[in-house]
Amino acid sequence: MSSTTDCTANAIARSRCIIEAILNDLSETYKPVGGGGISKIKQDATWVYTVSISQEERMDLITYTVEMSPKGEVIIKDRKADTESYGR
Repeated sequence: MSSTTDCTANAIARSRCIIEAILNDLSETYKPVGGGGISKIKQDATWVYTVSISQEERMDLITYTVEMSPKGEVIIKDRKADTESYGR
């Protein structure tokens, strides 16, 4: 996140910071190759986001639980992976 952005300023700034932290984490931790990339990022609750990543014949779902420090730093508390088959 840009050092000029206050992640605690409002809900949009908070979401932006959280999504950028999630994307940075995915770049480091998500290793499957192929597929169509990220198809959706959904906020399920205030501090819970699910990323949908299209793969051949399945959708990988990575659910993040995060929190924000008083200084506006995003902390990833938990990451859970799941898969939905397209079921032909």
